[in-house]
Amino acid sequence: MGCLLCGILFADLKSQPVHVAPKKPGVELFADVLTNNCSIAAVAFSGVVTFGLGAVAVSLFAGLSGGLFMAHAYALGAGPFARTVLPHAVLELPAFGVAIAAGLVPATTLVRSLLAGRKARISESLVDAAALLGLSLAMLVVAACVETWVSTR
Repeated sequence: MGCLLCGILFADLKSQPVHVAPKKPGVELFADVLTNNCSIAAVAFSGVVTFGLGAVAVSLFAGLSGGLFMAHAYALGAGPFARTVLPHAVLELPAFGVAIAAGLVPATTLVRSLLAGRKARISESLVDAAALLGLSLAMLVVAACVETWVSTR
C-alpha cells in the first residue's frame, strides 16, 4: 500500500499527457492481456524458489507502477476511469495478490517451522503454493475477458 501511495504521489511530480487509444476487442487483445498478466503472476510465483524475494520485488514494483497508472488514468476523469479500469481491476489486483501469496508460502512455512523448532514440510507448502497459483491464473483469465470485452467499450 505504501508503494501504491508513493506511485500516486510521484505521478503528480511526473505529470504527462494522458491519451486513450481505443482498443479493438478480440482474441488477439485477450491473448496479449492474459500473457502480460500471467507473466507478472509467474514472476511473483518465482518467490517459491527465491524464498519470497521474487514475490516481494513484484509486490513493491506492482504497487509503485499501479499507483502511477491509477493516478494517470484518473486524470482522464472519474467516468472514463470507472469505465475502463475498475471493471477488470477488481479481479486483476486480487489475482496478483494471490500470486504473490503463493510465492511467499514456502518461505513463511520455513520461517514458521524454524521458529517453532520443528521440521519444515516444504513439499506440502509447494502443493499449497501451486493451488494458490492456479487460483490466481483462473482469476486472471476472467479478468482478461473483462478487460478485453467489457473495459474496452
